[in-house]
Amino acid sequence: MSVMTHTQETPVARIAALIHGQSLRLPSLQPVLSNWPTLLSPHYAELKKKVGMKIDEWISDERVRRKAQIIDLPLFSSIWYPHATLDRLEMITWYSMWIFLWDDVIEDSATLASGITDKVSWIHHQALKYMEYHLGLSSSLEEPVPPTKYCTLFRYAAEPFRKASSLLQRIRFYEELKVYMDGCEVEQEFVRAGELPSWREYWSHRLGTSSVHTYSALGEYMSGGNIPPEMFDTPELKELWVGINRHIVTVNDLISFKKEVDKSSFHSLVPIVMNETGANLDTVVDSLVDTLRNIGDSMNRAGDRLIALAENSHGAQGRQNMEQYVLCFQTSATGNYWWS
Repeated sequence: MSVMTHTQETPVARIAALIHGQSLRLPSLQPVLSNWPTLLSPHYAELKKKVGMKIDEWISDERVRRKAQIIDLPLFSSIWYPHATLDRLEMITWYSMWIFLWDDVIEDSATLASGITDKVSWIHHQALKYMEYHLGLSSSLEEPVPPTKYCTLFRYAAEPFRKASSLLQRIRFYEELKVYMDGCEVEQEFVRAGELPSWREYWSHRLGTSSVHTYSALGEYMSGGNIPPEMFDTPELKELWVGINRHIVTVNDLISFKKEVDKSSFHSLVPIVMNETGANLDTVVDSLVDTLRNIGDSMNRAGDRLIALAENSHGAQGRQNMEQYVLCFQTSATGNYWWS
């Protein structure tokens, strides 16, 4: 007697088959960003020189050093934060360097067998202890062991931030770093299992793994003005934070879609929306571009309300500080598009 077996097609396999052989028509996203400024910091050349010298000094591994040079993070910093001072641009560049090199660790761990999940969790936990110490939030008098070689780069960002920021600002940043680490663990589970998350599941961890909220927590420092603490409890500011996060993730997922498919990676919005809606590739791309327009409109409304609130409660200086803070979100959006 023969036994017939049936292999159930997975969502990933089904979407891969649908996408195979199709052409991706990605419209220009410039019209979506036209109401926000695209600028380059006047400090870019000096920042690139300073960071380049320190890359040679601090990064000994040739492969890592070459990657650090190619991705041009001084440009990233200079178009995300074109109004920031040189010292703060240097700080955010080293934080970004840590993020990009840490992502290599995350991607490598995602390919590991599920049996070493505890080891991956330990790496994340140890990294948080290391960051907590260098942000001046730890009760420990002894520096924790960095879990990876280049985790030590974090201290070059943490030191100037710690000196210039309040305890509340450092706690806010650290809390977002924890969200980032937690999200990375969830994402790894999907990648290791070869599963496609639902739209809701994707956003529940992608808002963390994008690391955009950590940059939002640094926005006050980068804009150079103090934001009244009570503003961080307003729905308008929360809308601005979630808006810029969704905006950057959506742009990145659209731009990097072909590259991710070439790597057989479907952990991004286009295949997830195709799977949930049954729509074709062009329809999904068009819907995501429309989503970007809606996000931008929502961010503009939230920003205007925040500026009015700051002026009402803290006068002209409050308005000026909030305008600079909101501007950071706008230049982050345009800077992300052009740098990506």
